[in-house]
Amino acid sequence: MTDDIRVELERKITTLERQNKLLKEGLSQSDRQCKMFDQMAQELKASRALLIKQGKHLEARVEERTLQLLLAQEELVRNEKLALLSQVADTVGHELRNPLGVINNAVYFLQTVLADADDTIKEYLGIINSEVADAERIVSDLLDAVRTKPPQTETVDVADLIEQTLRRCQIPAVVNVKLYIPKTLSAIRADPQQMQQVLWNLITNGVEAMPQGGTLEIAASEDKQKQSVRISIKDSGVGIAPEQQAKLFQPLFTTKVRRVGLGLVVVKNLTKANGGSVEVQSDLGKGATFAIVLPGTDAVAEIG
Repeated sequence: MTDDIRVELERKITTLERQNKLLKEGLSQSDRQCKMFDQMAQELKASRALLIKQGKHLEARVEERTLQLLLAQEELVRNEKLALLSQVADTVGHELRNPLGVINNAVYFLQTVLADADDTIKEYLGIINSEVADAERIVSDLLDAVRTKPPQTETVDVADLIEQTLRRCQIPAVVNVKLYIPKTLSAIRADPQQMQQVLWNLITNGVEAMPQGGTLEIAASEDKQKQSVRISIKDSGVGIAPEQQAKLFQPLFTTKVRRVGLGLVVVKNLTKANGGSVEVQSDLGKGATFAIVLPGTDAVAEIG
């Protein structure tokens, strides 16, 4: 091989090696760029995910804060209502009870002396008597809603308590009352008068929820472990809408035309004063169940 040919081959080999090196360096740089771009993409993806997460967290905080403000506003409105009721309760209560007592006595006198009166007179005397009873209940609810008296507790038999309460209630013939009271049920420690008022309100509400008639189930059960007794009143009425259930125990809230919205406030206040709690469950079209849970005599003895 001549020197010229060898030189030319070496030159070509050198050129090819240099091109190969440049190609490898270019490919390596391209790989580095690709890796860099991939890393940037991952960082951008992570940043985007973080921003989305922070945005959702911020939205949740805003919703939570908004709910807190709404609840605080509702609590303020409730307190203002109670303050207003407290201002007028004593005066209005006592001013109304005197004339209502006179009317009630007058009706009783007329029913006595007019025992042989025709059906129309008896009907109207009955209407007056019923309206007076409603007015007296409203006055009692008004006073109990703003000022709950300390309970005078004693051992109370649940079956007797329910029986005595039912005697005070006006149950129309179209309403069928069913009782489920176990004979072995433990007694409770509570104020019998206050508990009668609680049950009276719940039974009356259940009856009024069934204007066309239905079934009212009154049941009692015992939780031995929690040492508590649960009394429930279930009606077969139209039920309570979900948006109304949250407002049931607010003062002056009512869905009834001839009510002032104090009955369930009284139920909650008196039950709480006796160491118990109130539960409600309802589905539209399937009636409603109100229940009070009270400590049994054993639980009260341990607390004392």
